[in-house]
Amino acid sequence: MKGWDIVPSGVATVVSHVGDVMKAMESVVEAYSGDVQGAATSAGTLAPGGASGEHKGQAGLVGAALAEFVEGTASDVQFIGVRVGKSVTGAVDATLAYKAGDVEMAAEAQRRAAGVVKPDMPHGWTPASAGWKADRP
Repeated sequence: MKGWDIVPSGVATVVSHVGDVMKAMESVVEAYSGDVQGAATSAGTLAPGGASGEHKGQAGLVGAALAEFVEGTASDVQFIGVRVGKSVTGAVDATLAYKAGDVEMAAEAQRRAAGVVKPDMPHGWTPASAGWKADRP
């Protein structure tokens, strides 16, 4: 691998946008329940007098099918939010580890560079003997 191309500020921007989308999705999922109930009511029944007759509030075949559909897909809808949350957490954790590793690698490179002995210099010159410090940026 030649190098990393992670830009922590870019990751933060994407995570922020994902959060905005998830907030919007939450309101859509909340509205979904009411929309399904409205569709079930509007679909009517097979009862005498229809949905507004003596059997008002009783679900018909379409209403029953919609209820089964919602029940059957509820875990899938919940999974979307869980998966997105875990993906965002993974991206943030990976970026933090990348940043920590980058800082650690830079510090190690500085330590190694500060300890180099220049063999062509008289009397075993080292950066330390010239006043250089290993922790200098």
